[in-house]
Amino acid sequence: MTTRFVRQALAVAAGVMVLVGAASAQDKTPRSEIDPFGRVAKARAEANKAGGDRVINGYAANPGQFPFQVSLLVAGALDDSKESQLNAHFCGGSLISPEWVLTAAHCLVYAGAPLEPEQLTVLTGATDLAEGERHPIAEIIVHEGYDPFVMDNDLGLIRLATPAKEAPIKLSFASDDHGPVTVTGWGRTETGEMPRNLLQAKMELFPNDTCNAGIKSIYAEDMKYVLSRYLGRFRLAESSLDEVSRNLTPVMGDPLTGNMICAGEPDGARDACQGDSGGPLFGDDAGTPMQVGIVSWGEGPLDADMPCGHANAYGIYTRVANYKDWIGQHTGIE
Repeated sequence: MTTRFVRQALAVAAGVMVLVGAASAQDKTPRSEIDPFGRVAKARAEANKAGGDRVINGYAANPGQFPFQVSLLVAGALDDSKESQLNAHFCGGSLISPEWVLTAAHCLVYAGAPLEPEQLTVLTGATDLAEGERHPIAEIIVHEGYDPFVMDNDLGLIRLATPAKEAPIKLSFASDDHGPVTVTGWGRTETGEMPRNLLQAKMELFPNDTCNAGIKSIYAEDMKYVLSRYLGRFRLAESSLDEVSRNLTPVMGDPLTGNMICAGEPDGARDACQGDSGGPLFGDDAGTPMQVGIVSWGEGPLDADMPCGHANAYGIYTRVANYKDWIGQHTGIE
C-alpha cells in the first residue's frame, strides 16, 4: 500500500467519521452500553408492551441455578409490587460475597457521573424478575480508570446495606483465552424482547486477536456502507469501495485492550445484549462456577437492528483476572 493511498484512505475515513457522527446524532437508539440506567428500563417497558417471554439464542435458567446472579433495579421505578421489578431492571451483576456485587462501571455511571446509592436497588435470589429480595445500597465504587470511550477498566463494585443469603460466585484470576463459558442475564433476545426469566447462553472464549480482526472487518464494511451513500461527495466509483475498506483495515487500532476478554461464536449465534451488561461470564472448574469476565460491550454493523448476535462480532467482557488486587483492596476478597 503506497503512502499516498494511505493518506487518501485516511482522509476518506475522516469524512466517514463525520458522517457517522452526524448519523448518530439523529439516531434514536444510541450505543447500548452507555448510560443503561437511563435507557434500559425504558426499553424494557417498550419492548414488552406487546407481551412475550422469551441473552441472544439463550435458553431459560432453572430456578436457583445461578444464585450469584443479581439484577440492578432503578429505585425510582419501583413500588411495593413485585411486578414493578420487571421494568426496573437495567443491568446485571454477580454476588462475590454476601455484601459485595461485581458489575460493569458503565452500569454505575449516568450522564458522566457515578450514581448515588439511593438511585439503585439490588435484587437477589431471582430467576423470574418478579421474585427475589431487594437490597438497599451502602456504597458504589467505580474503577478510577474507567474510560467510557474505549470501555477500558469497565468494572465497579456495590456494597449492599443488607447481606444476601445466596451463595456467591468464585473469581478466576487465571488468564486463559480458550474454553467453554456461560453468560447469564435478562437482556434483549434475538426477537428484540426483554425476558422476565433469566436466560443463559453457552459459548467459547477466543483470543483477543480473533475479536480484534472480527470487529475491524465490521468497521471496514461500515465504511463501505456509508461511502456507498456518498460516492459523489468523495468522488469515488462504486468499484473502489472494496479497495478503500481493504486498505484501511491494516491501519486501524485494535478495539480491545489487554483488560478485555472476548467470547461468543464465529457466526454470532450466541451473545450477550442490551440489559445483560454487568452480568457474569463464567467457566466451570470441576463443577464450581468461576467468573472470568463481566459483560461490557459489543459491536454490530451500522445498518443492523441490534448491536448483538452478528458474525465475527463476538462479545467483549472485562477481564476479571487483571483486577485481583483492585477487587481485594476494596472488598478483602482474595
